[in-house]
Amino acid sequence: MAVVAAVKGYKMIFTIPDKMSLEKINLLKGFGAEVVVTPTDVPADSPLSYYETAKRIARETPNSFYLNQYHNPKNTEAHYHTTGPEIWEQTEGKIDYFVAGIGTGGTLSGAGRFLKEKKTDLKIIAVDPIGSVYYDYFKHKKLIEPKIYKVEGIGEDMLAQNVDFSIIDDVVQVNDKESFLMARRLTKEEGLFVGGSSGSAVKVSADLAKKVGKEKIIVTILPDSGDRYLSKIYSDKWMKDNGFLD
Repeated sequence: MAVVAAVKGYKMIFTIPDKMSLEKINLLKGFGAEVVVTPTDVPADSPLSYYETAKRIARETPNSFYLNQYHNPKNTEAHYHTTGPEIWEQTEGKIDYFVAGIGTGGTLSGAGRFLKEKKTDLKIIAVDPIGSVYYDYFKHKKLIEPKIYKVEGIGEDMLAQNVDFSIIDDVVQVNDKESFLMARRLTKEEGLFVGGSSGSAVKVSADLAKKVGKEKIIVTILPDSGDRYLSKIYSDKWMKDNGFLD
């Protein structure tokens, strides 16, 4: 969105929680966007949360448009019309499992719905960090009190309307340490310079592969780049300080 705003000449304002990396903030500012940093450890409906802060700024700003990525159906539709067909075409329909992180729900629900329409016995696996609300809601229809986790870009402390639980076959939890160590492995062993949520998705996919066997085709999404996390996941000091490196 920062790129689009730069090209179109729009003023772009992002609200983000303070757990987000400095690289992300500087990247957005580099494109000319304004970044408003809010506390992470507040409820979703708190006036201080990044959701409510964004709504307030939109209300107070004439001629503004609030993207509302968690509840805007265009998010899901975009992946239904692009990501889903791309995966189907590139695998030539030979896909048994689709694994993706669950945050706004757009990627998982949009691409997943398209793929399920093409192949009804395909399984959709959502990847959720421990501390997020989705796992317990899917398993027990219970909305838990969310807890703070450090992986960025997946999980949520409220239910996003873009999440289509009807197409999800399972939700699997993963913790921060597993996510970050897998991201570092992917970089060192596969040359894939990815971030924490990619590590989460691959950890779940790798565990799934061990269970279902080599004949099954598993597709997962690596949505983030490691250059956003040089001061965090790829910093030995940060990893040790947070107990993620022995």
